[in-house]
Amino acid sequence: MPESGAAATQAEQSNPDPSAAAEDRGVTLRSIAFGLCLAVAVSLLANTVLYLVHGSLMAYSHMPMGNLILTMLSMVVCSALAFRFGRPFVFSRTEWLTVFTMGFVSSLGPTYGVSGYLVGVIVSPYYFATPENRWSEFLHPHLPDFIFPQNRKGEMSWFYNGLPPDVAVPWESWAGPLFWWFTFIAAVAFACFCASIIIHRQWSEYEKLVYPAMEPIVEIASLGGSGKRLLPELMQGRMFWAGFSVSAFIYCWNMIGWFFPAFPGFRMTPGWYLPLARDFPALWISFNTFVICFAYFASLEVLFSLWFFDLFFVVESGILTRLGMPSWHSYRSAGPYTWQTAGAFVCLAVFWVLIARRHLRDAFLKALNPRSEHIDDSRELISYRAAFLGLGIACCYAVAWLWNAGMDTGVIALTVPTMFLVYLAMGKILADSGLVFLSSPTSARSLVQAAFGGARGIPAATHALFYPTAVALSHFKGTIFTFGMHANRLGDFIAGNRRRLFWSVCAAFLVGLVASTLYVVWLGYTVGGYNFEPNWLVTRAGQSGFQGAVSDIISPKPMQSSEYVFFIVGVVAMAVITFMRYRFAWWPFHPIGFALSGSALSHLTGFTILLAWSLKAILLRFFGAAFYRRSRPFFIGLLIGYVFAIALGLVLDAVWFMPQGHRI
Repeated sequence: MPESGAAATQAEQSNPDPSAAAEDRGVTLRSIAFGLCLAVAVSLLANTVLYLVHGSLMAYSHMPMGNLILTMLSMVVCSALAFRFGRPFVFSRTEWLTVFTMGFVSSLGPTYGVSGYLVGVIVSPYYFATPENRWSEFLHPHLPDFIFPQNRKGEMSWFYNGLPPDVAVPWESWAGPLFWWFTFIAAVAFACFCASIIIHRQWSEYEKLVYPAMEPIVEIASLGGSGKRLLPELMQGRMFWAGFSVSAFIYCWNMIGWFFPAFPGFRMTPGWYLPLARDFPALWISFNTFVICFAYFASLEVLFSLWFFDLFFVVESGILTRLGMPSWHSYRSAGPYTWQTAGAFVCLAVFWVLIARRHLRDAFLKALNPRSEHIDDSRELISYRAAFLGLGIACCYAVAWLWNAGMDTGVIALTVPTMFLVYLAMGKILADSGLVFLSSPTSARSLVQAAFGGARGIPAATHALFYPTAVALSHFKGTIFTFGMHANRLGDFIAGNRRRLFWSVCAAFLVGLVASTLYVVWLGYTVGGYNFEPNWLVTRAGQSGFQGAVSDIISPKPMQSSEYVFFIVGVVAMAVITFMRYRFAWWPFHPIGFALSGSALSHLTGFTILLAWSLKAILLRFFGAAFYRRSRPFFIGLLIGYVFAIALGLVLDAVWFMPQGHRI
C-alpha cells in the first residue's frame, strides 16, 4: 500500500465514529467558506500583531502560528457548540483539513510572506531618493510607471508619516501598481502550485517521504471533535495533557515577569551566543519549543545531519576566516562558504530532478494523452494535463510581465527555470525534514548573477528590477511551491472530490494576498508607517534592497575565481555525500544537512535540532519504537500548549503592553 494510503487508513482508524461518518461529505461548501474567512482573519491578525502590537511572529515560519492559533480556537469552539447543540457543528477530518490548508496557504500573504516586502518595494524608490544616494539618476529611469507609483503629490510620504487632516487614503495611486503586482505574483504562485502537483506523487509514493510537519496536523484534524465531549477528542489522555502542561506552564510562568521584571523565569528565548574561539562563529544556544514539536516527527538521519553540518560550518568557516578568507557574518555564512553551500544545494536539486525524470516523463505523457495508462492522476488535486497547461500559461504571463517591465531577455530565460530548481529543492527538504524554520542558502537571483559573471554582466535595468521581483522569484519561503507541496500532502487524506481543494487553496491565497496588502497600505496611511517600528520589512527592506541595486549599477563587482572554485567544491562534495548515501547503508549523513550548512535559520535552530535528535535517539534506544509511537500525543500536547501560550501572550500584549509586545 502506498504510504499516503496507509497513513490515511491509520488516521481513519483513530477517528471517532461520528466524525468518521461525516467524512463522506468531503470538501464541503461550509468548509470552503470557513477557510476563506480564516484566510482574512490570518491576514488581519498577522499584520496587526507585527506592526501594531509588536508581539510574536504570526506568519514567519513554514508552519504559520497565526493559522495554528485560529484553527485550534475554531476546533475548540466548534467542539463546545457540537456538545451543546449537536451535529450541525461537527466538522469531519476532511473539513478541518480543508480549513487548515486554506488558512495555511493564505499565510503567504501577510508580513514576511508577500505584503510586507511588496508594500516596501512599491513605496520606497521615490520616497527614500536623495541627492546623496543618486537614486533619481541611476534607479528611477529604469522603474516602469505601471508598477511603481511616483511621489508627485506626497502620496508615498503620507504612507510613512500619516495622512494630513481631511485627506483620504490615495487608493487611486496604488490601484494600478497593485493590480499588476498581484497578477505577476499570482501567476508565479499558480505556476509553482501546478509544479508541486506534478512532482507530488514522486515524493509521496515513489520516494515515500514522510512530511514530518504534516503528521501532527493530520492527527489533530482526525480528532477535531465528535460532539460527545466538550473539548475535541484530541485533548484527552495523560500523554497529551502532560505535554500541554509542560509548555503552557513554562511560558505562562514567564509571562508573570512581564508584569514584575524581577520575577524569576525560564530562559527560553531569545537565547544567547556561545563564543568558541577567535575567527570562529559563535554557537547560538536556544531552546525552541516550536522546532522541537515538529522535529520529533523527522527521521534520526535527517536530524543528525542537520546539526552535524551546522557544526561543520562553524569549524570550516572559522578556519577559512583565520586563513584570510572571511566566511561568516553574524549568524550565517558569507564569502567562500556561501558559494560552497550554493554549489551543494544546486547539485542536490539537479540530482533530485534526475531521479524524478521517469515520473516527470510519465506525467507529461499523461498530459498529452489523458487516456494513457502510464500513470493515474485521479487522486491528484488536478489532472496532469491541467497542471502542465496551468504551469505553461502562468510562466508565459510571468515572462511577458518581466519583459514588459524591462528585464533582460537572457536573464529572464535563466531566472525562471532557476527559480523552479531552487523552490523544488526547498520543497523536498521540507518534505523530508519537517523544519518549520528554513531559508534557502541561495536564490535564483544570486545564481543567475553568478552565471553572468557577477553584477557587471547584468544590465542596469535588470539590476533595478532584481530586488523588487525577488518577492516572487527569490523568496526565502519558496513562494507557494513549499506551501503547495504540503497542501498536496494533506490532500492525500481528503475524502471525496479533491479537485475542490485545489481551487479553494487558490482562492485562499488570493484572498490572503489582497486582504493583507490592502490592510498594510491602509495601516500605513492611518497609523503612519514609521510607527511600525521596530520593524525591518516595510520601513527598511525596500530602502536596503534598492540601495544595493544602485550600488550594483554604479560599481558592479565581478565574480571572483575563488567563488567559482568553492561552488565547484560544494558540487563535488555533495556528489560524494549523495553517492555514499545511496550506495552504502551504513553511511550516516543525509545530503540536506550539507545543502543547508551555514544558512541563517539552519544555524539559529542547530542547537534545538541537536536536542530533538538526542531526545528521539534516547527514546528509541532505551524504550523502543512502541514507546515512541505512544509518546506522539505528548509532543502534540506540547505543541498545543505552546500555541495556547502564544495566544494568551497576544491577549496580554494587546491589553497591557501594546505597542511594546513580547516575542515568545
